[in-house]
Amino acid sequence: MSVHQLHPQGQPLTWQERLDDAATEHDVLSVVRDYLATISHEEYASLPPALRPGKIVDANDVTTYAFDLVRQECHDEGLQHIVQRMGHILSRASIRLSQIMVVERQPHGDQPQSSAGD
Repeated sequence: MSVHQLHPQGQPLTWQERLDDAATEHDVLSVVRDYLATISHEEYASLPPALRPGKIVDANDVTTYAFDLVRQECHDEGLQHIVQRMGHILSRASIRLSQIMVVERQPHGDQPQSSAGD
């Protein structure tokens, strides 16, 4: 696991801030791996086998896992909380990966246009 990054005030960055700061696919994958490493043994064991995180190798793994988590319906409140929390972080990682890929595919000198809501 990597060393925790800090705000200028010395407070740890949130997972969302770390994802926002990620500039490459590799950076996002590192954040996701660090996040998944914080899942306790008890939380991991409580997940249905199909929802236990596997090896995260590329953007497709992040997006697929995020989709699996988000579409999962849980009837156990504790499990639902874990799955929703994980689904939120993985979904945000998937969105960040999409943003990075758009920028990487822009011709040099072109900046992605922002929408009116940005």
